[in-house]
Amino acid sequence: MNEDLAGMPAESPARSVFRNSLMTFGTRVGTVLVNIPTSILVARLLGAEGQGSYASAVIFPTTFAFIGLLGGDAAHTYFLSRKRFPLAQINGQSALLTLLFSAVLVPGYLVFVRLYDGVGTVAFRTVLTIGAALIPILIAKYLSIALLLGLQRIRWFNAANLLQAVALLILMVLNLFVFRAGVMGAVIAYMASEATVTLLAFRLARREAKDGPLFERPTRALLKRSLVYGLQGHIGNVLIQFTYRFDMFLVLSIAGLPAQGLYSIAVILAEKLSHIPQSVQVVLFPKLSSLEVEEVNRLTPRVLRSSLALTAIAAAVLYLLSKPLLSLFYGAEFAASLAPFRVLVPGIVALTVARILSSDLSGRDKRIYHTGSTAVAFALNIALCLVWIPRYGIVGAAWASTISYTLQSVLMLIFFRKLSGVGFREALVPGREDVRLMAGFIRVLLRRS
Repeated sequence: MNEDLAGMPAESPARSVFRNSLMTFGTRVGTVLVNIPTSILVARLLGAEGQGSYASAVIFPTTFAFIGLLGGDAAHTYFLSRKRFPLAQINGQSALLTLLFSAVLVPGYLVFVRLYDGVGTVAFRTVLTIGAALIPILIAKYLSIALLLGLQRIRWFNAANLLQAVALLILMVLNLFVFRAGVMGAVIAYMASEATVTLLAFRLARREAKDGPLFERPTRALLKRSLVYGLQGHIGNVLIQFTYRFDMFLVLSIAGLPAQGLYSIAVILAEKLSHIPQSVQVVLFPKLSSLEVEEVNRLTPRVLRSSLALTAIAAAVLYLLSKPLLSLFYGAEFAASLAPFRVLVPGIVALTVARILSSDLSGRDKRIYHTGSTAVAFALNIALCLVWIPRYGIVGAAWASTISYTLQSVLMLIFFRKLSGVGFREALVPGREDVRLMAGFIRVLLRRS
């Protein structure tokens, strides 16, 4: 890899981001290779309706857990990167927030399940109810991920994600293929696999604490500043979660459980493209948080140009291969997932801009711009879904998502230009240096593969 990056200074931020992003992307590729048989196993053994039940039992509590965090995870990453508060205090606050948020969110989720009209059968309601146990597990996981990123322990972060994927595959094989536990077994397997991330992060926390205390009582200053920083962008992040997942909620409510199962497969396949920008995003946020503004203005456009180009290339390949891959892996029952998948692909590519710039705005402590962009995109997504799902089904939901993703990225690009002075061409159009960087990325990836 060194010769591929010979033009970069040895300790430059760009080199650091590239190296860690490459490592993260390689791990994500490995995770995808593990997740593909998991997804196939669930789809083929449970069918479209069972797939819909499983997806709902995972997505609904995940949404509750994410909303209830109030941005505490992002605040912990930011403060650890800036070295504003000691690790033991942040660990103590993580434990406190897990208990407090769970005590509020779990009863709220159970009320939602009881009142939600989209629950068709007693069995489906039971599965959704069991999903409540996933909420405290996910809160602990999100705060654990914040710890790994704030300490910039990217290897541990990648190891945690890969461990979760492997654990999920093993548990799915046992619960679905061996014990024939059905949808309930799939949900329990998912819960257990998510808990492995927290266990690995706890081990790192003990290692980082050395001979010092592992937990300390959080100060009022930490609680207050976490709330202020977190809420600035949390509303935007909640709206992002809704924008990414609310279409599935509406598909279930309007088109029914089998349609939700078909649409969930289209979403799962399309979101594989997100691994490129997400690999960069998780590395970029803590890095930008530690840099001066001038360095941020140089680094972000370079990373954005390269990430967008690589995602577009991967999207073209996946689009062309989508029909035989879908037929091979999921079978004729999920053939109707092809059309919404192809509609979602350009939206996922456009969303690369928003993902990268969200790290930039968070690193500048300007998360309010991110929130504003996402609010507009979410409102448009709901409006289009309500009009198009009854008329066009899951293809209409896909079009609503693609258009809202594109609008969100355009708005964030405008805000980024206002803050940085970087023009649209400089932010989006690759140059010779970027081509060399991407060629090095591909060469290293192929060599390691």
